[in-house]
Amino acid sequence: MLGVKTDTDKPIAVSNPVVGTQEFPIVSRTHIAVGTKATNYSSNPPTSGDHWPAPAKNGVYDNQLPDEQLVHNLEHGHIWISYKPDVSQEVKDKLKEIVEKDNWKVVLEPRAENETKIALAGWGRLLKMGDLDVAKVDEFIKTYRNRGPEQTPE
Repeated sequence: MLGVKTDTDKPIAVSNPVVGTQEFPIVSRTHIAVGTKATNYSSNPPTSGDHWPAPAKNGVYDNQLPDEQLVHNLEHGHIWISYKPDVSQEVKDKLKEIVEKDNWKVVLEPRAENETKIALAGWGRLLKMGDLDVAKVDEFIKTYRNRGPEQTPE
């Protein structure tokens, strides 16, 4: 059943995982003070771990947000799409188009620390892309959105 978590150290199971998506153990759901840097992340970008008490509003950001804020979004079942700031304007525009078309529980931002051009994160899950695959982005959003341990309406 959607949103039901049976094992607290693993992401919620799905019947058809998106090819190439990595799963990571859930390392923490602990709130830390705003401004505090988390040190217990097991992936880049993080897919769980210590985080600030308030998530970011969904939508498109032109500036990088703190990982500690966006991990809270993941806990609420959001999809966090990030891209290296030096990707082409065409890629940025296409990602913005995807998110603006359906931004419920989706956040898009540039992130300098990414290891690949594009990264898609959900609670306990990460898909890294060297090149934009729009169909795979859509599939990731549809498969993993609203699969965090905290069910929220935003």
